[in-house]
Parts: sequence; structure tokens; C-alpha cells
Amino acid sequence: ALRAASARRRAAAAAAAARLHAFSAPLGRIARLDVASWMSQLVSRIADAPLHRLRLPGTHDSGAYNLSRTRMGDLPAWLRAVNAATRGIVTAPLTPFIAGWGEAQSTDTFGQLARGARYLDLRVVRESNRGYYAVHGMAGDSFENVLAQVASFLDAHPGEIVVCDVNHLHRFDCDEHHLRFLNLIERTLGAHLVPPALRRASTDGEGTVTVRDCLVADRRCVCLYGGFDYSPNVTRAVAEAGCWERSRRDIRSPWPRAGSRRQLAERMRALEDAEGERGHGLREGFFVLQGVVTPDAKRIAKAAVLPDWGRPRTLRDLALRVTPMVCRMVTGGSLRAMCIVMVDHIDVADVEGWLLGAYGEGG
Repeated sequence: ALRAASARRRAAAAAAAARLHAFSAPLGRIARLDVASWMSQLVSRIADAPLHRLRLPGTHDSGAYNLSRTRMGDLPAWLRAVNAATRGIVTAPLTPFIAGWGEAQSTDTFGQLARGARYLDLRVVRESNRGYYAVHGMAGDSFENVLAQVASFLDAHPGEIVVCDVNHLHRFDCDEHHLRFLNLIERTLGAHLVPPALRRASTDGEGTVTVRDCLVADRRCVCLYGGFDYSPNVTRAVAEAGCWERSRRDIRSPWPRAGSRRQLAERMRALEDAEGERGHGLREGFFVLQGVVTPDAKRIAKAAVLPDWGRPRTLRDLALRVTPMVCRMVTGGSLRAMCIVMVDHIDVADVEGWLLGAYGEGG
């Protein structure tokens, strides 16, 4: 029995070494990247880097694609009641407008990852009779489908690592609602999840894990869950499911509160500088720069009632102006951006430029 156990350990170690070797060819100067598999292409440069010190492209409101025009998500209770009572008839003129300003991405989670995203900002609403759904104003895709796409991407790209940040949990009214959702995460992503034990065991992760840790263990999805103020029952279930807690030690994602591109540029630089002053060398968790302008009521009202005149009329229209600006700040060196940088509508982002700027000349 001891010999058999020893043989299994040797076989597992050999398999782990083979997995890492498969992605560790030496690199010279890189001129082009396939963003769908950029981590495996760059692994000889990033293998020993802690995940939270990498430049990770990310998507804001990652589940907010193809939002429903009838089912409301995290909108005020009175508006949801009117929508339900009238079967959407009264709210029909309003809901397409809400969805247009809510859709933060143009493709599903598999598509976002294929375009280079390695951080997903996931927000969820519990619908009493339907289960769990992505949300941003209106309800979106089922979370089972959202997570299944992540699993499919990881299956198809064995050298890639994804950070799923599950936050903004709407209408989770008791422990049971969390436990059922955690069961869904474990059932869908369990084979890929980086367990807290691997984080604790990492000798070079500086608070998280390294790329090498993930590839050797063949666990390539870090899932941060919710918050740190739940009952002991939920906190225990988070760890048992293979997820990480989401305290300020684990991730910081300050909202820039920017209403214009100028404000966003100023506040992103200020937030990055403030994070550096807090002690960049001591940071143990992820830091997120949010490259998004938040449309206020005035901007949305103008879009609804005034002539076009070139003003944004949907969140995508706004992202067509904002996301390229954020890309220029990253590629031009205005931001150091050795962290997560998330944007709306990643399909208009120069993700390849972000990565070549950090790693194309040898990192």
C-alpha cells in the first residue's frame, strides 16, 4: 500500500512537471500575442509571479450581456412590483432603455476570456422561482450558464488562469440562499478552483498564489466570494466550496466615481498612487483599477429626451469613448497598471497592446 501511494505521488509530480513544461518554451522579443492564450505564451516570464502582481485585463459587470427586456434584476422593489403586476405592459417603454444602459459587455463570459480578460466582475441576483442570474439593472443570463462558460474556457485553454470576483449578491436573504449558490459554484467550477489551502501553502505567492502554483496543481480559477460579514455557517461553506473570502485583505476595488473621461483619468492615477503609498510591496491581495465612467441621471435623461447630437445613448456608446482612452493610459505609461484593469465592452480594448507593454520586451 505504501509503495502504491508513493507511486501515485511520483506520477502526480511527473504529470505536474509535464503540464508546466508544456507552456515554458523560452521567449525572445514578442511582437504579437494570441490574447485567448496569452498566459501560456508568456509563462516563461510570469510563472513565478504572484497573480496579484500581474497585469490582468478584466471586464466590468461581466455578466451584463444580452440583458432581458422584461425581467428586472436589482432595480427598486416598487418598480419590480409594477413590472410584475402589469406583466411588463406599463414598464415596456422603459425596460429597453434600462437594458441599453446596463449592458456592460457585448459578448458572453467565454467570449470575454477569449478576448484576453482574466478577471471577471460577477454580480448576481436570486430570483425566488427561477434560480440565480447575472444582473445590472435588468436580469441577464443564468449563473449556471455564466459559470459553465468559464469552465469551458479553462477546459479549452489549459495554460490560462481566471479570477472570478463574485460580489453584489442581491436578494440573498438567508444562509440557505448562499449555500445553494456556493453549491452551484462548486458543482460548475469545482475541478478548476484554486482552494484556500493552495494559497496558504504557496511559498512565493506573497499572499495569493503564483502562476506556477496553479499550473502544477492544475487548479486555475480563483473565486473570491461576496464579503466577510456573513454568518460562520456561510464563511465555512465558502472555504469548503473552494472559494476565497473577499475581505479588504483579499481584494481592493475602489470605485472612481467618475462622470467624465477627464475625471476618470485623474482618479485612476490618484487611486493607483494611493495604493502605492499604502505599500505596494506589502500588498497581499488583488488591486483593481476600474476603467469605467458611471453615467449619472442627468446624462441618461439627456440621452432619453434630447436629439442625438453625437451624445452616448447606451453604455456601449459611452464605452466606445472611455475604453480606448483607458487603453491609451495603460499602453502609454500614464498608469503602471501592474494589477487588474477592468473596462466596459472589452471587445473595443487593445488587450494585446496592454500585455505587450508589460511583457513584450522581456517583462
